[in-house]
Amino acid sequence: MSLLSTLADRVLGPRVPDWELPHPVPPGVVIRRNRLIPAIGGFFIGGSRRPAGAVTLGRTILWNADCPVTDDLIVHELVHVEQWKDDPLFALKYCAEWFRHGYYENPFEKVAYARQREYAAQKPKSVSPRP
Repeated sequence: MSLLSTLADRVLGPRVPDWELPHPVPPGVVIRRNRLIPAIGGFFIGGSRRPAGAVTLGRTILWNADCPVTDDLIVHELVHVEQWKDDPLFALKYCAEWFRHGYYENPFEKVAYARQREYAAQKPKSVSPRP
């Protein structure tokens, strides 16, 4: 394991292995278990007293280590990965929209929740585990 990889594991948390993921992620996207950043995200950005289920920073999804990894939330967070990729100023724009509209009315969150609902409506009621 490289020094950079070891440092990332220490700071951002360990990677969630692909075999544990209920939904595939694109190449280059990493899901890590983390407690601190989702707690900060839930308290400050989400406006709740609970930690967020996950927070996306670029191509890294920081999953709340106390929450199960679900396919619906992966789909939601992958929208944020796309938003980061499409706009280098995404983080600033996200914060500006959050200040203007709050979390649930933030246009970036509305897009992510809409995609999450579309996915949930299309999936079978009982999803078999990935092979």
